[in-house]
Amino acid sequence: MARIQIIIVLLLSLLAGGNASAQLMGFRFALNSGLLVSEFGKSDVPHPNAIALTPATAKETFTPQPAMGAEVEILFQISESTFFGIELDYTHLKGYNDNPPWYNYYLTSYFKEYQSVDYVHAPIKYNTTLLNLAVNYKYFFFREKVFHPFVKLTGVVALVGTDFSYKELPEANLESDILYARGTSNSNLKKWPTFHFGGGIGFSYDLSDRLAFQIDGTVTALNSGIINGVPNFTYVREKGEDILRYNRHISLTAQVSAGIAYTFEVNTGGKGPGGRIDPNFPFYRKKH
Repeated sequence: MARIQIIIVLLLSLLAGGNASAQLMGFRFALNSGLLVSEFGKSDVPHPNAIALTPATAKETFTPQPAMGAEVEILFQISESTFFGIELDYTHLKGYNDNPPWYNYYLTSYFKEYQSVDYVHAPIKYNTTLLNLAVNYKYFFFREKVFHPFVKLTGVVALVGTDFSYKELPEANLESDILYARGTSNSNLKKWPTFHFGGGIGFSYDLSDRLAFQIDGTVTALNSGIINGVPNFTYVREKGEDILRYNRHISLTAQVSAGIAYTFEVNTGGKGPGGRIDPNFPFYRKKH
């Protein structure tokens, strides 16, 4: 919580600084679609019992499913070609595995909280949501043109919630299809607070002096291993005992967003009646 408070103070400081000198502001509204690319970190060592119960043809990989999210961003121009943005983002990630392995997680006491009967080998799925507060830095090229490619850096505070369950209920006598849950209606646990950072590329196309269509692709490294719904545990043997320890992972995610940006000039005074359009107006096309 202390870290989140510090970040919020820094964001407010940056916002105040931007308002002090900026003449231009804007809003961006977009829809997004994301996917889990991979997990990084030391691989889980499977428990001997997990190896014995895993079918020979089983695979670790989940197949991603399309899922929509949304985002809104406040924009501040900090130079002729650069923007600072504060973004609220809802990201939805889904996937399934029709022939999964036996995960170490099923052998821990955490699994028993959601399933009071033995695990049934069947297709599984995950359904994950992220509530993000992001700060973005974008550099636009060819500002005098209608078409503006840009590069992007982003830092994000996220709240992660996930449901890990059977793709379809395999047996009628199961008390629950939930194999793991956090931060959803199926769990008493709160969403997992974490951080992620990354970058991307995109382009903006002017529809008018004030309105532009924007699309971008962003890749981020997320400090959470439950994006695919499965908590990671690794097997170790110490002093003659079999032990399963939590194994922290970092997740790599990718996201594409497309939407509309509307920009306007803030009246700072001293411009004469009616004001004027600043030559650095975002997405402004110079007229000759």
